[in-house]
Amino acid sequence: MAGLRTVLFPKERRHTYYFLEHAQEFRPVYLDVDVDMTNVKLARQAYKSKGDTISYVTFLIHAISQVLRKYPEANSTIKHGFRPKMAYYSDITAKFTIDKVINDKRVVLSGLVSHSDRIGLKEIQQTVEHFRDHSFEELEEFAAVRKLQSLPLGIGQWVYNRVLNNLAKREELQGTFCITSLGHQPIQSFYPIISATVCFGVGTIEDKPVVRNGEIIVRPMMRLSLAFDHRAIDGGMAADILADVKTYVENFAEER
Repeated sequence: MAGLRTVLFPKERRHTYYFLEHAQEFRPVYLDVDVDMTNVKLARQAYKSKGDTISYVTFLIHAISQVLRKYPEANSTIKHGFRPKMAYYSDITAKFTIDKVINDKRVVLSGLVSHSDRIGLKEIQQTVEHFRDHSFEELEEFAAVRKLQSLPLGIGQWVYNRVLNNLAKREELQGTFCITSLGHQPIQSFYPIISATVCFGVGTIEDKPVVRNGEIIVRPMMRLSLAFDHRAIDGGMAADILADVKTYVENFAEER
């Protein structure tokens, strides 16, 4: 056929291919809520006045991590099979996505924030910046991804699945919850593919009219989405988690 060109699936995107093939075992359900970001914006300005730049994703990682301490059932994952198993993790590890370029191809990779419920905003931000400011080739954390990309597709998928079937390894590689953002573009809602029981999608922040005490005012609003594995938790708990994150963010103060 004229104009048709076929190539072997590019190695730069094979980690995404393996992830999505494996993610088919999850059973996601989706919720979303609008969040008033006024207090977070004020906190960001206060930190900036002291010379510290804190990203919105960092604020959300902090908020979600604190909320998940109340819901240990959601800090979990499921291993599919003839005898399904669940793993409940004592530590909370945040996975966040980042854009990178590999051989001129734009790809999505992920970084991890260990013990994200036990450290402060500045420590979380340092980890985010570590992954953001170094290249794919420079980061030792991506050594396994580089090796995976070098394998033939079939072998690579087998290795990926085998590693993630180890529930302890899942925490080390996928975190215990994930957050991914398209807020840098005018995207309202983002429903992510999940790799754990809960995964959050972040939309853009826009000034919108809202009703407060019977009056219409303008506030910076953000759509926060939650994809949850319905095998692990039910909608009631998922709704509670999302509502608690909303409350935590909307009542954020710098001293928290």
